[in-house]
Amino acid sequence: MELVGLVAGALVWASLAVLAYTYAGYPLAIWLLAGLFGKGHAQEDAEPTVSLLIPAHNEAGVIRAKVENSLALDYPRGKLQVRVVSDGSSDGTDEIVRAYEVRGVELQRLEVCAGKPNALNRAVPFARGEILILCDANTMFASDAVRRLVRHFADPRVGAVTGDVRLRSEDVSYGEGEGLFYRLERFIQQCESRFWTAVGVDGGMYALRRDLYVPNRPDTLIDDFVIAMNVARTGSRVIYDPAAIATEDAVENPAQEFRRRARTTAGGFQTLFEGRGRPRWTQPGLWFGYLSHKVLRWFSPMFLAILLAGNVAAVGAAPAGGWRWSTYVGLLALQGLCYAMAILGDLLTRRRLPRTICLPYYFCLGNAATVAGFFRWLLRRQPVTWSHADRRV
Repeated sequence: MELVGLVAGALVWASLAVLAYTYAGYPLAIWLLAGLFGKGHAQEDAEPTVSLLIPAHNEAGVIRAKVENSLALDYPRGKLQVRVVSDGSSDGTDEIVRAYEVRGVELQRLEVCAGKPNALNRAVPFARGEILILCDANTMFASDAVRRLVRHFADPRVGAVTGDVRLRSEDVSYGEGEGLFYRLERFIQQCESRFWTAVGVDGGMYALRRDLYVPNRPDTLIDDFVIAMNVARTGSRVIYDPAAIATEDAVENPAQEFRRRARTTAGGFQTLFEGRGRPRWTQPGLWFGYLSHKVLRWFSPMFLAILLAGNVAAVGAAPAGGWRWSTYVGLLALQGLCYAMAILGDLLTRRRLPRTICLPYYFCLGNAATVAGFFRWLLRRQPVTWSHADRRV
């Protein structure tokens, strides 16, 4: 029994340490590194030619607003190419875009829907700009967003720039939890980009040099992450600019959010195990960020399961009433409370959740989606074709 207690205790504290590093230790470490060794870069109000590529599949509900938003950007029209890539749309998306051709908007119709990675691969050869800006059809840019993004390319070391895509989640039941998650992501991205390079971009709005675009394999599940990592693999920096702002609606239905997170994580495991966008072995700094920021999060459910199982075993093996027993009982009670709050949150998802319920609920929803994403990747059951939630503008 003593051996069981020692092994269980080691598992508890090791898994707890990994989880603490993943969600608190790494953000603190990268903040300190950015403060001590952060590198600036040149910026200037230049106006390079830009190609704004908008891949779309059945986006009739938002595409008019997106095109109007693109035409209202504060950027010289002669230097801004706006091209909508309609990937087999059948809901009237094409007809809406065609009405804007007289104003210079381009429509590229793809007859067979093959997914966003394929749509981008097909669109880039027609891009005339030095800088590509890739975005989602439901992401609305601030008028100065393009200027904010492209100013960083005055530094030849900068290969890609991502902005602050803000979610309108005030009406979403789990909005507090999602908001905290995104604030943590933005904080990490900002520190990473100050230290050297951010690990990943927000697919809703990011820019890169056209000559650094590497075509995705057709079955790539998270094209934005792979595109950004391919830029970083060249040694170029990926920069986060919080002043480049865009907005989009949060996913209101928890089931849809679960599917979105599962798809993203399935793509994460694809990058890790199939080598898509994975850092080069000669890039230890990039590996540090990739493992700490992304990979450990993808494996968090495993460490959570080890923590719970080890905790139960440690309680059973420790002498009742002793300090070790009390410590393990308290830790087990905290885990039970967290999961109970998550279950309660799932039962109350039709109403706005208080923070005490919302945070554990969104945390558990994300980790459950990670498990689903792993098996979708493992069993090759995650389709690459479009899957998006209902949207409102």
